[in-house]
Amino acid sequence: MGGTTRTGDGLHCWVPDTFGLEPLADGPLSGAGFAAKDLFAVAGHTSSFGHPRWRATHGPAEETAPAVTALRSAGAHLVGMAKLDQLAYSVVGNVGEGAHPLNPAHPDRHTGGSSSGSASAVAGGAADIALGTDTAGSVRVPAACCGILGLRPTHGALDAAGVLPLAPSFDTVGLFAREPGPLRAAFDAVEGGPPGLGAEEHGITAVHLPDDFPPQTSEATVRAVHGLAVLLAGDLGLPLLRADLTGLVGTAHTELFARLQSREIWDEHAEWVTANADALDADVRERLRRCESLAAAPLADRKADEAARAHYRDTFARVCPPGAVIALPVLADGALRRGAGLDERKRFRATTVRLSTPASLAGAPQLTVPVDAEGLPGGRSAGVGLLAAPGHDRALLRAAEVLYSRRPTLRDR
Repeated sequence: MGGTTRTGDGLHCWVPDTFGLEPLADGPLSGAGFAAKDLFAVAGHTSSFGHPRWRATHGPAEETAPAVTALRSAGAHLVGMAKLDQLAYSVVGNVGEGAHPLNPAHPDRHTGGSSSGSASAVAGGAADIALGTDTAGSVRVPAACCGILGLRPTHGALDAAGVLPLAPSFDTVGLFAREPGPLRAAFDAVEGGPPGLGAEEHGITAVHLPDDFPPQTSEATVRAVHGLAVLLAGDLGLPLLRADLTGLVGTAHTELFARLQSREIWDEHAEWVTANADALDADVRERLRRCESLAAAPLADRKADEAARAHYRDTFARVCPPGAVIALPVLADGALRRGAGLDERKRFRATTVRLSTPASLAGAPQLTVPVDAEGLPGGRSAGVGLLAAPGHDRALLRAAEVLYSRRPTLRDR
């Protein structure tokens, strides 16, 4: 494997056996370095999946994940393999291998998870872009915590071959970057489609704000979301409308997502978890026990939940039709502090997954845009999740380009 020299060791973002690889060709990403979450297969390397026990019980990959090859073929070099939370099953960033990755934006806070090392590498300047995965927010949340851009694409838009699964019907390959240009170039390379947005100039017809924000959302977060929505609507010359999200955001929807996700996790990993539960963090182990319990539900319950998911997607299509972009918080009140106790971690997880559920259940794209307290892009106070209809990924990328191009002095804040 061998190749490039890695940087950013002080970020604690790399797995112990990390390595670099040169680009395969010149292309739109020539000169850029990327990190890959250590669940993307690279021929000859054994992925950790966030835990040394996984590495010890599995062999090296025979083939490289297409997403990794695509970025190298577009001119980027692999800087290193990035840490992640155990089995990619956390939104905190605190249960991976070895020292927790540093959050360069807020060193006293966690990076968010599970793509913790990928976000740390980009936020700290060790990589220009990074590959992550997002099931329940694992790209969107670290991007918000670390003050960078993070894209959860439409489910299936980016090739997930060679990527270790958590819950396949929700897992997506996602991307991090500090600026929109490299993010778009990376998306185009991995997606492999045309770089244009189609006939419409920006693909967006209206920007929406929630009628109401979920409980426990801080006033500062509400201001930041409102500020960015006003800015985006103004930049695009579009109306700013209100959206009723009661059919998309709430306890019942989050519990539906949790049941569906948990059953898939247990279907995928029951045998390994049963044999290796002693090695896992107590918090992860507790949630996996819930997965086991939910997986034992009668077939009728499973069918009812699948029907409920189909109904949810119909509701989503009405609330967020093609052309609409909805501005939502990614975090209710900022990144979780290091040293937080179990109760605080549980509250963070609950409020965060509640906000990430719409994109996850609908298979829709959502882009985290870092903003300051007033909603100006490029800041590090909050992350606003721009949500669009499935297939409208490039409209979100265009929205980010418009926001950043009007404010070049804010890009590196």
